[in-house]
Amino acid sequence: MDYKDLFKEAVRTIRRADHLTYMTLPLIKDNRLVLSIIENIHIAMVHGMNSALEYERYYKRVGPLPENFNSRFDIFRVKLINKYNISNEEAELIRMLKENIEAHKNSPVEFSRPDKFVICNENYRMKTISVPEIKQYIVTAKGFLRKIETIVK
Repeated sequence: MDYKDLFKEAVRTIRRADHLTYMTLPLIKDNRLVLSIIENIHIAMVHGMNSALEYERYYKRVGPLPENFNSRFDIFRVKLINKYNISNEEAELIRMLKENIEAHKNSPVEFSRPDKFVICNENYRMKTISVPEIKQYIVTAKGFLRKIETIVK
């Protein structure tokens, strides 16, 4: 996919996460949707990051890009954050969402509480994700995608 398609997909995915958060979640009241929302936010931000990286590669400002997430994220952090005025909070959100998704995949136990979703690791350390946190993630992701839009337009 080229950088324009990646950006369009990022916008489509963040809209999906927004709709799930503000429309579907209050209607269904099932906090297991939190995982789907987090995955959508993460996908949107990764597509945004990849869009900026592919844009830079297209104009030959960075070399060939590796396939794996960690290497791409490192290149993004080193070469593009300062150049395009992307905040550490926005970059950190990409990494943190990836960790939460991996924690969910590896967790033996997870459960729902009112307004929270709890993921336990094998040592039963708990990571809670609340609906207000998710709403903040969406705000941060939208700000990040606005910055990416100014880069790729």
